Amino acid sequence: MSLMDQLFPANHKTTFVVDHTPYFGLASNSHIKMDFTKRPSGGVPPAPIFKSMWTCSIEAVLEYCRIVWDLFPEGKLIRVISSDMQSRNLNNWSSSQQNVNYMLHHLSCLGPPAKLVPNPNRDYSVVYGFRTAAEAMIECTTAQMDQGAKKNNIEVQNKCRTIIITSARDNPSIDNLMSMFHNEMIKCNKYASQPSSMSIHHCHLVIINTYPDSITCEVTDRPSHTISPMLDLEVHSIPASKIGIKISNLLLKHYNLASTTVTGIPMKEEQNASSSANYDVEIYHAATAHTTILNANVADAKAVVAKKEGADYETIKLKWCTPRANNNLPDIHSCTTLHRITPVDINSRPSACLITFLLNGRSVLLEMIKQGGGKSMSHVLKSYNGEIYIHTVSSGRTVLEDPPAISEGPGGKVTQYRISDFGNFMRLNLLQPSKRKQTDDKNNIDDAKEKLKKQTAYWPLITSSTIIFNIRQYTEPMLSLMVKDNLNDHEVMSCKQCIYALIAAESKNEHLLTPSLSNPRKMMKKDDQYKSMWAELETFLKSNLYTENHCKVLQCLFECRGKLDEEKIIEKTLMRFKKSLAERPSVIRATTDSPMSPPLTQQTGIKHNIAQKTIDADPNSVMYLQIVQDQDNRRLNPSSRPQFAGRSKSIQKRNGNLFAKLYQHLDDDTDAKSVK
Repeated sequence: MSLMDQLFPANHKTTFVVDHTPYFGLASNSHIKMDFTKRPSGGVPPAPIFKSMWTCSIEAVLEYCRIVWDLFPEGKLIRVISSDMQSRNLNNWSSSQQNVNYMLHHLSCLGPPAKLVPNPNRDYSVVYGFRTAAEAMIECTTAQMDQGAKKNNIEVQNKCRTIIITSARDNPSIDNLMSMFHNEMIKCNKYASQPSSMSIHHCHLVIINTYPDSITCEVTDRPSHTISPMLDLEVHSIPASKIGIKISNLLLKHYNLASTTVTGIPMKEEQNASSSANYDVEIYHAATAHTTILNANVADAKAVVAKKEGADYETIKLKWCTPRANNNLPDIHSCTTLHRITPVDINSRPSACLITFLLNGRSVLLEMIKQGGGKSMSHVLKSYNGEIYIHTVSSGRTVLEDPPAISEGPGGKVTQYRISDFGNFMRLNLLQPSKRKQTDDKNNIDDAKEKLKKQTAYWPLITSSTIIFNIRQYTEPMLSLMVKDNLNDHEVMSCKQCIYALIAAESKNEHLLTPSLSNPRKMMKKDDQYKSMWAELETFLKSNLYTENHCKVLQCLFECRGKLDEEKIIEKTLMRFKKSLAERPSVIRATTDSPMSPPLTQQTGIKHNIAQKTIDADPNSVMYLQIVQDQDNRRLNPSSRPQFAGRSKSIQKRNGNLFAKLYQHLDDDTDAKSVK
């Protein structure tokens, strides 16, 4: 992403065009929640009041604006345009009009849509707002004008996004709306002039088709796709009662946000102050706050990630940790990122209580519940100058600490690394310049990478996570031999002897040498030691199945352990090896082939284009190979030396040997003399 794309991305300017026609005055399936505390017993409950399509749409737009303005006080501007018989700007790009109070004031002046009464003299349409939206997009913001005034020879890209909320009958109607909007953009680009206006370089058009819940709609969703070099189109069709959920989902994508749900918040009951209950509060923030969690252990990440109920996005659930007196400041923790937050449901009582608690100067520690049941502190919530932030707590060493030393003593953090084993591993895989000229069909770099991949298929980093690498008196030379590409019968027997030695040690109830622990009292029991050792040894052997002899070692382990069901793995692996060997051509062994070797064409899979009359030699002989090579050379280089006369005129006997008659011209001379 270029510098201009970072300074002025598509979300720098967002324009909403909301349909204000009488059709949007129809009721949706979403009703207004009302709580009657003083209602006579036995009375008839009041009829529910349903929201109109306009109310659902404008509430979703206002919530979109509130979240963006809470998280991005500067740099993310939004304009709202209504359209019925004419278009109306509810605000402009000025920072003084980028707030919810200003929007609410102008919406109260606008009022609800007109009643749906047929009137041919009045033409209501959302199309009137397209021209106004295009004019708003070419209008420069303060940041764009400031950047354009700088003489740095960098062109400012005017990228923007327009979201149209309307109702259409079918897909062709959506195409007509897109075409009219595209034409308006092209017209406005013609008269755009610096410095007050700027041509539109690219626009991301999002059409949200909404309709009453009681009807079905023929408009289908369309993912974002390119219409022209300056326009991308995305279509969503949703009932009016669910438009808020859809716009919230789009909001997370447009601004790269993420959701966090704070669970287990203790709170007193509103009706009964003597009792308390636990509540959950969902908050939005920048997605980078979750990078540490998502890049950590995959199993732990899956344990905290859950799909938001009734929505299309995921949220990460973090547990409320009761702050202690000496642990309520994030300054004592090493924080890597800091981002603003805003609650999703700002009107709910749990959200209001959490926000009030944080604004009063308190901090909240958030814990991540791991899959194994453990906990680790991951984030901290705290407010500064009336704004609430989420801090990401570092789980490892921080940049403020000194780099770790290899020779750290007791209490160090890196003493368990297998440093000596890693040194031996590097010496065994040392790369050196090749003295031979590299052929076209062989790549030494790829071979070295493949060798490293095989040898590191199972290679624990620390001594506390392995047993077989700490009991080399039992497991060597098996650990060194199994990583080789090929094993002979003697090496297979050596590997089996290691397995037999471990079986004998277990039968004698001998104590294995476990990794050194900081507390010797926590040493594993013998049964647990052998159980972990056998499981690790099986994993190691399964990671190094390269040939049939490697499989024999694993089969020996299964036979000794009594795992008869696991022998099916060996059978499938052996069948795979045999199939690959049958399909793989062998290397020509010209000087070592025995008389019983198969023909050359079966060895190499290469068919030489040679006439049978020109070669009267045994296909298994060295002479045959020499003749093939000579004829190939003559075909490639016709000017090469001619073939020996005796070899070219030789005949093959039954035993396969070549026979050439010497001094054939003597017979010709004798015949000539007799004729005379």
